Formats: sequence, structure tokens, C-alpha cells
Amino acid sequence: MKKVILIMSLLVMVGCKGEVEKTDIDISTAQCGMCVSTISQTLKSVDGVKKVNVDLGAKVATVIFDPTVVQVENLESTISNAGYQANETSANADVYKSLPGCCKLPEDR
Repeated sequence: MKKVILIMSLLVMVGCKGEVEKTDIDISTAQCGMCVSTISQTLKSVDGVKKVNVDLGAKVATVIFDPTVVQVENLESTISNAGYQANETSANADVYKSLPGCCKLPEDR
């Protein structure tokens, strides 16, 4: 029985290790805490994303992800489709228009 538990534990540890990468995505249009929450929740809902940290002061989303499941371009597209610019990927204009005023650039409020 102890042998079975040991083998199962080893399999779980090996299976959980997986390949991960870390990337920083510029989110220059993020303006407030609501933006941080939206971007964080949106990225966390993507399959393959392991961890997300959004730094509003630096305007950067740091994402740890499994590159066998998702690519950086998918992460940028996800942020864009939430209404925010992601690196060189422009925000989805229709979604941006529907964001609350606090989430828009000052010149668009």
C-alpha cells in the first residue's frame, strides 16, 4: 500500500510540474483598480494560464502560462477583447467604448 501511495505521489508531482513560461504584457490603457480586476479575471479564465499579476503603476500584466496550451498572442487578444491595449495589440474599439468612464483614457472620458 505504501508503495502504491509513493508511486501515485510521484506521478502527481511529475504531472503537475509541466512546462511554464513567464511574460510581461504592456497594458498602457489600464487606468484604475477596475481595469486591474477585469484584466486579471479575464486572463485567469484562459486555459493554460497559471498565475496573473497586474501592476497598475507599471502598467504591466505578468502572466505565467503553459505554452503548450496558450501563446502570448492569445493572451494579448484576450486583453484586447476585454477593451484594453496589450503590447502592440489595440483594444477592441467596441468593447473600449462600453467600458466605465474610469477605465477610459482621460481624453475619452
